[in-house]
Amino acid sequence: MEIERFGEGDIKTIEELEEKSDIKLPYDYKNFLIKNNGARVNDGIFHVKALDEDILLHIFFGTKLEKKALNLEFWNQEYGDEIPENSLLIGRDPGGAFILLIFDGENDGVYFYDHAFAFDQSYEDENTYFIAQSFESFLYLLE
Repeated sequence: MEIERFGEGDIKTIEELEEKSDIKLPYDYKNFLIKNNGARVNDGIFHVKALDEDILLHIFFGTKLEKKALNLEFWNQEYGDEIPENSLLIGRDPGGAFILLIFDGENDGVYFYDHAFAFDQSYEDENTYFIAQSFESFLYLLE
């Protein structure tokens, strides 16, 4: 797997995102944003056990990037009413499905969010699938 980072993240911008969204990002993910500010991912594949599918990861979103389609702020504003509190859409696959990071203390982890119901198993009440316990363990799965 190859990660083409978008540049260094700005801690002030990340803290503004936390304050504006009333969230506290997990340390491992916050550290990733500081080091990379999102990234394009080449040959990053992860397995979704509940779907029995391998999924290709395309993008990790960043902050304050020129293209709005690469921005955390854009996607989380766009889908904010559809995702749980204390969660963040952090990336997507080439088909447009999302990677969802939940940090609510109860369901913590990284999930595959099939909002467009691309898989037969997905429907209105069942379209979010567990991948890993933490962002760091998700990155490990990609390597």
